[in-house]
Amino acid sequence: MYMQRILFILTVAVLSLFAGEAYAQRDLPGQTGIQFTSGGVNHFLSWKSGGERHYFTSLAFTHTNRNRTYWLYGLDYQIKEYTYENKAIPKAQFTGELGYFIPVLSDKGRNVCFRIGLSALGGFETVNWGTSLLPDGAAVTNGDSFIYGGGLTAAFDVYLTDRIIFLLQVKERALFGTDAGNFHTQVGLGVRFIIN
Repeated sequence: MYMQRILFILTVAVLSLFAGEAYAQRDLPGQTGIQFTSGGVNHFLSWKSGGERHYFTSLAFTHTNRNRTYWLYGLDYQIKEYTYENKAIPKAQFTGELGYFIPVLSDKGRNVCFRIGLSALGGFETVNWGTSLLPDGAAVTNGDSFIYGGGLTAAFDVYLTDRIIFLLQVKERALFGTDAGNFHTQVGLGVRFIIN
């Protein structure tokens, strides 16, 4: 009898440690999250392709609305390198993002959700970190510039817990004001933490 009481108390204690909100507590109005995403640019998760680096990383905040949609406010860093005579010439973009995401499809328990998002982007692009002269005397004709445009995102949200979400995102960015390519596809993985 004494052993059963101890076992019962231990069971209740362990269950209370892992007890969280029910799945109905997902996508509540006013929930705020912070997310970190990183991945490949144009080469689909290949961090290096032929000696060139192509990757991005982003940090964003999300705010959920009444209809399970959410706003995203983020900062993004993307680097894409081009090879010139065995030297990598970087093109880096620093952008701010304001996006709106709507749920398209999810399971009954909201464990997995497919969303589509539309974003406005604006920021700064630098080619070869502002240095126009290369070591062999050649000049980079693309200069630093302000960039603007938009992005279309397809995102899979997988709830690991009610407050931790695994992200898989594919984003097509269309940016103008740049001399080195207007369209870039980002494929990335990330995690979002619900902080309230």
